[in-house]
Amino acid sequence: MVRFWSKEFFEEASELLNKDQELEKVFSGINTTIIAECSDRNSAFLITVKNGKISSSEARSDDKAEFRFTAPYDKWVKIAQGKDKVQSEVVKGGIKFRGSMPKMLLYLSRIVRMQNKILSIFTSISLEF
Repeated sequence: MVRFWSKEFFEEASELLNKDQELEKVFSGINTTIIAECSDRNSAFLITVKNGKISSSEARSDDKAEFRFTAPYDKWVKIAQGKDKVQSEVVKGGIKFRGSMPKMLLYLSRIVRMQNKILSIFTSISLEF
């Protein structure tokens, strides 16, 4: 079992996403940094995408990123379980977003196209919530 929202979860998710050839094609050319922050657990992860390859590490307080998504733990759990979607939660205010909206919209079309595959990869990990 892998504890959700842990270093091990982000490492395993990155590894599995990087192994998928379809995702690799869709994400090629994307170069960005994202901080995913759990607001009620004082925990954040820096996700780096370099030419479509994903890596992650625990974020330090002085880390900067092109995009930042902040939500409480229970919201992230619902995202991981497929009960909620990031884009609709950003619109509704359930997830706080900081960064360039036009640039995010460019990336979002690719991510939305692959969201079911991404979710199936997440759910393939035996998670402990």
